[in-house]
Amino acid sequence: MAVYSYGQPVKPRIRFSRREVGQIVLAVAVLTVAFALLFRFRYGFLGALILAATAVPLGFLLHELGHKVVAQRYGFLAEFRAWYMGLVLAVFTAYVGFLFAAPGAVVIQGFGSKHQIGRISAAGPGVNLAIGGSFAFVWLLLTLTGMNFAIGMALTLSDLVAGVAFINVLLGTFNMIPFGPLDGSKIVRWDVGAYVLLLVPLAALTVLGFLFFSPF
Repeated sequence: MAVYSYGQPVKPRIRFSRREVGQIVLAVAVLTVAFALLFRFRYGFLGALILAATAVPLGFLLHELGHKVVAQRYGFLAEFRAWYMGLVLAVFTAYVGFLFAAPGAVVIQGFGSKHQIGRISAAGPGVNLAIGGSFAFVWLLLTLTGMNFAIGMALTLSDLVAGVAFINVLLGTFNMIPFGPLDGSKIVRWDVGAYVLLLVPLAALTVLGFLFFSPF
């Protein structure tokens, strides 16, 4: 998710502040614990931790960095800011058996055109689609070839790959909801065609995930 405010563009350069790095590390660590708690009964704590430590950086972190990189390429100030209440809710809800994850957002400052804001917003779900689709393809190859083995406790390589795919497309699909601060609301205002091109494969892969390889 990306949140926009106003200010003057700066010279394009990818930069991270010390405060931002600390909040990214905190958000990734807390979400990793939350996902591990969510999956602990199915894969055991070790297996769940391996799955979470792989899926969170590839899903949540790269989604947010997608927003940040494109925004800074346009010359905007863009930094991730954690939402502490959202992190607390993520751990609590995961412990009781479901996950509400709203760890924070990339805050973007600059006078952006509709085109720029749309492309910045699309970068996050676009990253999720690329990663989720790639891991879904790998999962299909593992399934067809039978190349599978245990990684930790009840977790297998196929479970790990499927989990990364599913979490990515689920996150991408959720952010495509055209409502409020979610990415979908800004993408649909920019280009309905681009919105559909992103939403359809994300939603289709999410449905297939629930049907065939959901880790839940």
